[in-house]
Amino acid sequence: MQLKGTFQITDWQESVEKSFDEGGKLTTAKVYQTYSGDISGKSEITYQMNYETNGNASFIGFEFIVGTLADKPCKLTIKHDGGFENGLAKSQFSIINSCTHKELVGITGKFESAEGRKANFVIG
Repeated sequence: MQLKGTFQITDWQESVEKSFDEGGKLTTAKVYQTYSGDISGKSEITYQMNYETNGNASFIGFEFIVGTLADKPCKLTIKHDGGFENGLAKSQFSIINSCTHKELVGITGKFESAEGRKANFVIG
């Protein structure tokens, strides 16, 4: 099974946890998104981010999605490992929990950002 669609960032709240003398920093970002495509719904993510002096970053995070998949209720927990480089974000992720779609647990996916705080995702 392959799932495709887009998500739209609706809110991004980021706070600096530690700043480094050379210009890098560690931050925590709380992000809210809406999904459309094979998954329709909303999500909430917490990212831990490490920014380099050039503005690029690597991040890890956990996302919880609530919505519908094939017209059935859907709840997924996703673990992200990604980066932000030259204004574009990418993540490899895996579904680590689902009380509604246990067959998806362990499936991997990816996203790449697009313009307008949107990104395209593929799972499977």
